[in-house]
Amino acid sequence: MNKKPPVQPSINLTAAGLAGQLGCVVPAIILAAVLGGVWLDKTFSTDHTFTILLLVASLPVSIFLTFKMAMRAVKNINETIKPPASAKITQPKEDETGEQ
Repeated sequence: MNKKPPVQPSINLTAAGLAGQLGCVVPAIILAAVLGGVWLDKTFSTDHTFTILLLVASLPVSIFLTFKMAMRAVKNINETIKPPASAKITQPKEDETGEQ
């Protein structure tokens, strides 16, 4: 008897992993933008110009990475749900007389 592995826990773990990745990557990008902007503002004696520019520029980068990571997670979930190739159902072939 072939038992299928439980699918729902695998999907839940994939979603939790995605949330963990996003919870680390997005703040890291924003923090790097703020720290880099502050450093550039001090270096060039500007008044928060680079900080604001880098912070605004980090938003599309964060959105893009969120999208790419979510699509990768969906691909992993779909591969988990998809039955293996050996489980394909084949129809019995009819012989020339029309009998099975």
